[in-house]
Amino acid sequence: MRSSVPTLLGSTTPRLWTPPLVSGPAGPCGCGCALTPATSLGYSAVAFNEDVLRVRLIPWQRWLLIHALELRPGGRFRFRTLLVMGARQNGKTTLVGGKNLWKMAVLGVPLVIGTAQNLDIAEEAWEAAVEIAESTPDLAAEIAHVDRTNGKKALRLANGSRWKIAAASRKGGRGLSGDDANLDELREHQTWAAWAAVSKTTMARPNAQIWAFSNAGDDRSIVLNELQAQARAAALDPGLGPSLGLFEWSAPDDVKCTCGRPESKHLADCRLQDRRAWAQANPSLGYTITEEAVASALATDPVPVFRTEVLCQRVPSLSGEWSVIPRAAWTPLADTASQPGRVVAFAADINPERSHGAIAVAGRRGDGLWHVEVTRSGDGVLDHRPGTAWMVPRLLELVGRWTVCAVVIDPASPAGSLIAPLEAAGVEVVKPSAREHAQACGALYDAVVPPEEGAPDWLPTLRHLGQHSLQAALAGAVRRPLADAWAWDRTAATAEDGQVVPVDISPLVAATLALHGHATRAHLFTDYDVLDSVF
Repeated sequence: MRSSVPTLLGSTTPRLWTPPLVSGPAGPCGCGCALTPATSLGYSAVAFNEDVLRVRLIPWQRWLLIHALELRPGGRFRFRTLLVMGARQNGKTTLVGGKNLWKMAVLGVPLVIGTAQNLDIAEEAWEAAVEIAESTPDLAAEIAHVDRTNGKKALRLANGSRWKIAAASRKGGRGLSGDDANLDELREHQTWAAWAAVSKTTMARPNAQIWAFSNAGDDRSIVLNELQAQARAAALDPGLGPSLGLFEWSAPDDVKCTCGRPESKHLADCRLQDRRAWAQANPSLGYTITEEAVASALATDPVPVFRTEVLCQRVPSLSGEWSVIPRAAWTPLADTASQPGRVVAFAADINPERSHGAIAVAGRRGDGLWHVEVTRSGDGVLDHRPGTAWMVPRLLELVGRWTVCAVVIDPASPAGSLIAPLEAAGVEVVKPSAREHAQACGALYDAVVPPEEGAPDWLPTLRHLGQHSLQAALAGAVRRPLADAWAWDRTAATAEDGQVVPVDISPLVAATLALHGHATRAHLFTDYDVLDSVF
């Protein structure tokens, strides 16, 4: 006897997404948008998948192809960078394979690049697509060569189009010019090295696209968190990122455990039992994923795992507590309205690979509390950026705009190379010794973490903005012993799931040194009009 209970279907439309540029009467998409075959090549991609590859697309896959392949006037793709987020096991591999084969066979793009943090994942998508191509008569006749050599896997069609696999590393894709770059598992990118290497392969291609796929991560997912923040803002105001597209299937942030039983079976009225939220994060629910599978995951997974993997929600940490400054001590100190005061100190740091640098500012608020943050440009972009060439001009700009008591750079650090050009431009640079650097780390720690022996009257003396770059650095930071003290270890790595993952802590080092600069130099600044009230 067939059950009368209707099958719960995943949401075809993502919860958060970038709407089309075109408007007007509803087109053939079916969602009510005005996209037509004249304004989106997605219809061509859908037809290729269904008519040539004989792949039955899930509704969300069809919807995404139509919206992600929208065209600008003139015929180029609207989006150069696309962030596609959703829970795991929802059919991303099929989507990637069909989209890439369409670009190769129909558009004839010269090069498609596939990457993932784990090379096996990228190879899995490639292998699945090759098998489909080889089993499709019309496409099999166009295959010129398949190289299945480990580390060199590639598919080449008779028209010259290639699909190559590259590692998601600082060397991945370098030397190549890609027309379509795919980065899977973006949540695992805890430095910008792989993103810088792979995404820049498209710079010389006028109609290239970068497709980034991921479920949500934690505070250490620095690339995903930054891109997601930018994409969410651009979805609301396309002027902030006219070529950046967001397509996010996720549960709302307020869906969390409300039954107080995070380590056991959740009660029926717990928010995590909300089937509508399941459907929002799992667009393949009812097609390839069952409610029973989701319910089983909820019954067995730790809450952070269920929220990230199944609900596509960001959590502070998947692997436990932060190793130096406890997350529980740092997080409550976030104050998005905090300001550093009129007199400030700046500091800069560069990671060992010199792939990224950071500039931070510190000061005293009117209430006497310390304020630290990674500096931001006028449009809100954090000064934790790729490369280092931007850092001296940016520091000179900041020094010219603010009343500055110190610019601090550790001469023994990778950022020591910034000292000479800054001094040549007339900036006095404070150069802390190793002992002073250790004192700076201790001062930041003491401003945030309660004394172990307990102090009833102790209160934290620091506030921050809750910036993801600082949180990611703190989540992965470890100590480097320094005689009878310690400093932040730039070269250390954090182990997760048996893998060693490097962590870019340049924002944290810069914030630490900026705080030290203000604490040791502000009292020398005679024009500090609130000096008496805070010291």
